[in-house]
Amino acid sequence: MLKNFQIKNINIFYILAIVFLAFILRVMFLGSIPNGFFPDEASNAYDAYSILHTLRDQYGEFLPWYFKSANDYREGLYMYLMIPFIKIFGLNIFGARITSAIIGTLTIIILYYLAKEIFDQRVALLSALFLAISPWHIHFSRITFRAILFPLLFCLALFVFLQIFKNPKFLLLSSGIFAVSIYTFFSARVFIPLFMIGLIFIHISYLKQYKKITILSLLIFLILFIPQLIYQLSPEGMARANEVKLWSNFPNITGNYLSYFSPKFLFFQGDPNPRHTIEKMGELYTFEVVTLLVGLIGLIKHKIPHKKILFLWLLLYPIPAALVSPGSAVRTLIGTPIFAMISAYGVAGLIDFFKEKQKNQLVIKGIIILIIVASLTIFSNRYFFSYPKLKSDAWLPTFKDVILEAKASNYDCIVISDNIESKYAYILVPFYTQMSPSEYHQFRVDVVTDKLDMGRWKIIDFEPYNAGNLTRIEQQLHNNCLYILHYYRDRDALKNQRYSWEDLKIFPTLNNEQYYRLVKLIRN
Repeated sequence: MLKNFQIKNINIFYILAIVFLAFILRVMFLGSIPNGFFPDEASNAYDAYSILHTLRDQYGEFLPWYFKSANDYREGLYMYLMIPFIKIFGLNIFGARITSAIIGTLTIIILYYLAKEIFDQRVALLSALFLAISPWHIHFSRITFRAILFPLLFCLALFVFLQIFKNPKFLLLSSGIFAVSIYTFFSARVFIPLFMIGLIFIHISYLKQYKKITILSLLIFLILFIPQLIYQLSPEGMARANEVKLWSNFPNITGNYLSYFSPKFLFFQGDPNPRHTIEKMGELYTFEVVTLLVGLIGLIKHKIPHKKILFLWLLLYPIPAALVSPGSAVRTLIGTPIFAMISAYGVAGLIDFFKEKQKNQLVIKGIIILIIVASLTIFSNRYFFSYPKLKSDAWLPTFKDVILEAKASNYDCIVISDNIESKYAYILVPFYTQMSPSEYHQFRVDVVTDKLDMGRWKIIDFEPYNAGNLTRIEQQLHNNCLYILHYYRDRDALKNQRYSWEDLKIFPTLNNEQYYRLVKLIRN
């Protein structure tokens, strides 16, 4: 009895240590790494801020369930979860990102219990550890993207589902959580219905024994799912599908699907978008080539409870992304927990293999720990030291300083080039200036109709093909206006139109790139 008590205490210590490590990796330098703040993040944060103060989103809609945002109509659950943290920490980068950090950390805890239900205590701890140190999961736990909520709710729903073999009534609760998870991110709209169909086929004989509970559970799921389906078929719901060119990508689905199992994506290069992946790294650690292979072989060979569910999860995880494009880490974030569990099972298998060969267990475990620690150290160095110096404006580095400097100026108007992350950079103005939502609503900003004037602040396209804006630029030249340029994207267009400028302030990045400038525009 004493021995069992000691083992239990050791396991509690291990899981607490893993959760602590996970939280530190997700919250350390959260306000400054990634270096900058993307408009998608600012839009989510400002919507939460606006709801907090006015019960309306940035467009003035009362408590919406889908947020218009950049005309992509985002699921609102994540934004509502942000509200208490915006209230506590304020409208700033840390206050916006802490929601994801907490959600990501909670996912480690839920995965521990899920893996414990499927495997054993050892694999459960290793699964939690692998997700805690996953480059893929860490990164999306540090940015204000709503995709991070999907793995948490899905793991919770699946854990509750597995309790039906102890008490069938848990099926009612699991159906509800599965349905709610659809309202987290676009990928869930595809993945969850497919997964539930597979789940029914796998356990059809058991579910038939409890027909009333099964039927009632399906009704609960449908009641919660049908509003989403109706919305998805509406013009607003189709806006996102049209934006990502969903229908034109069907011929490429097979190639896209296979790309998500390629070593290039998983271990070596990852997502080509610098906002989604660390340079020169895959989504997983290189050593996981071995642990995943051993884990998969072990799953195939051994009698593991619910292993059909694990293979279903693994095979379905790329489908939502494959409908759109290859190599998207954000659309396949639901794959992070399943890869963590398979790698964990692989490590356990390696330890058992060498144990059977009567090799020194301390040496084997020491080598495994050394490889994991070395890999985490390399990742941490790249993420916390090299990634902020990346030669890219992917996160709009220094743009906060640009906005605040412009705000403090005495100019009557401030004109922002829409070459700074297209016209969607507009939302960074109310975010960084902490503009009152009531004031912001009065401007009736609409990204669809290009109505982007906010008092002093104006967004204008400097490109010559947008001829209507040239008149607006000419008009502003006669006013006391300050211009914010993207130097590398705007200089040629302005020179071709016979404009020059006087630099008022340049904002160099950590690697001395000079993307953004405050200038006085001059007509030659």
